[in-house]
Amino acid sequence: MKDIVKRGITGTFLVAAIIGSILLGHKYFAAFFLIITILGTYEFYKMLLGSKYHPQSIFGTTVSGILYSLLALVSMGILSPLYLAIVVALFFIIPIRELFRISDSPIPNIAQTIFGIIYVGLTFGLMNFLFYRRFIGAEANHLVIVFFAVIWTSDSFAYLSGVKFGKNRLFERISPKKSWEGFLGGLIASLVAGYIFSLYFHDFNTIEWLGYALVICITGVFGDLVQSMFKRSLNLKDSGNILPGHGGILDRFDAVFVAIPFTIAYVMLIS
Repeated sequence: MKDIVKRGITGTFLVAAIIGSILLGHKYFAAFFLIITILGTYEFYKMLLGSKYHPQSIFGTTVSGILYSLLALVSMGILSPLYLAIVVALFFIIPIRELFRISDSPIPNIAQTIFGIIYVGLTFGLMNFLFYRRFIGAEANHLVIVFFAVIWTSDSFAYLSGVKFGKNRLFERISPKKSWEGFLGGLIASLVAGYIFSLYFHDFNTIEWLGYALVICITGVFGDLVQSMFKRSLNLKDSGNILPGHGGILDRFDAVFVAIPFTIAYVMLIS
């Protein structure tokens, strides 16, 4: 009972913080998720401490924060995309730094360091581009609001449907509790949410909004499974403990990491 209360309080605070940052404006949203990016990247590297590999945790976290910040500033029109070349240069510092570390596994160390930056810093950074209607014109928060609403709707209804009707396992090897019935429940609820939002927001037509919700829901499920795969391979229950009742940053935002790149690609294709 105590865990449920703890989970409820943490979840409410987190949802309120995200919605609040969206409504306050892009700069506040970007600042809030810069903190999330730094915590999430460091958490990713911390998960690997029990393995035989040793990514460059502090440097990787720093580069992730820089990449996120540059993408946010580019999305606001404050910086030219050419400034992203800074991150390319920083990527090549990673193998140079590995020269000065005593390790029998330099390639896995380098690969894990770079992947942490891409997995967290790049995806959260790309999310800033959803703050603009089809990436051009005035600031609009509709796409971001709907993105998170669909993620949360899918997750909630997948859980409820799975508990009530779940019999056929979706991906038992990775996540024994997930079911096809839960997935379908989340998918239907996401499409309903997409349709409802299409009545109020006119960035897209109804079919495009339904496609938007569909992409977010399906890729979000894969994001959840990917994070489960990481934890299972490392024999971990949670990615961290910074969020009482929820685990870590990566646990709470697992769907976002895979959903964002596909969502951005979808919006670009229909724009």
